[in-house]
Amino acid sequence: MSRLRTRATAHLQTWRLYTLWYVGFVGLAGAGLSPGRHEGVRLVAAWAVPTLGWLGGHYLSDYFDRDLDAIAKPHRPIPSGRLLARTALACGVLAMAAVAVLAVLTGWRTSLIAVLAVAAVLAYGLRLKAAGIAGNLVRGALGALALLYGAACVPPFGWSQLLPFVAAFWLHDTCSNLVGTLRDVDGDRAGGYRTLPVTHGTGTGARVALGLYLATLAAAGWGGLAAPAGRTGWFLLALAGVAAVGLSAVLPLLRAGELAARDALRAHELLVLERMCLAAAVLGLGLGALPAVLLLVPALALTWWSQRMLRSWYEFGAGRPHPEPAGATPPSVPKGNSYA
Repeated sequence: MSRLRTRATAHLQTWRLYTLWYVGFVGLAGAGLSPGRHEGVRLVAAWAVPTLGWLGGHYLSDYFDRDLDAIAKPHRPIPSGRLLARTALACGVLAMAAVAVLAVLTGWRTSLIAVLAVAAVLAYGLRLKAAGIAGNLVRGALGALALLYGAACVPPFGWSQLLPFVAAFWLHDTCSNLVGTLRDVDGDRAGGYRTLPVTHGTGTGARVALGLYLATLAAAGWGGLAAPAGRTGWFLLALAGVAAVGLSAVLPLLRAGELAARDALRAHELLVLERMCLAAAVLGLGLGALPAVLLLVPALALTWWSQRMLRSWYEFGAGRPHPEPAGATPPSVPKGNSYA
């Protein structure tokens, strides 16, 4: 029983519950923006398939990063031995296969978007994560593809309303991913990953993240102004609240001096909560404010709770000392591993 519990806990940690609810919200938002019939089965597909793909992506990401994690985060499920690498690979492949089957069942548009999403996951994990801003952009594209997938579940596409939010979620998720690299500078440097903060410094990374976030707000505001007149006002009000939270996360990263890893983690934790609210606001444009709020409140509570319970351990490990500021001398690479 103890061994089974250990394995189950390792899978649960790999899922990253604090990010799991977001992508389904984005899929539902895309469905809501589409002018088609908002039927139950279509809405379930718009939520479930992106969520399943997100889970598969986490398994594959941890599989691809297993050597890097062995250096910087040996407490994680794979390097600690609590989750076998081949098991993580199998789970990731099975999840992506299920996404492919479900996408085919709902039409050629969803099939094409699913192929693009799987290609982005593989490109990011196999090569682009270590390649600077290109990796952030490819990872950020998954949010935009989730929105498009949800819209494809409820055809036809309403392009005039979709495009601003495609840009908004792409920019936001690129920003969020970049903030994540600000937290991991020392480990990425030790593993040979040439992320933007590694090559240009955390200050440059923070400034680029702020630019991406401001562009996100501009794109979302553009989308709100193009929305039906009866919903524009409350959407822009909600967007102002979202902006207050998001800026409170990103702006402190600009302070002078080296950036501590826990400060970058704190910023990312706020962005994880903020983007749930952004997705709910867009969802409300299509399906109404009441359904959006009723879905957001429990999902936001679960996200907050799971971050509080799991996040710090997953990033830094239980009982580990407070991380040194990003940019400090990295740990040595174990002999026998090559990260050229």
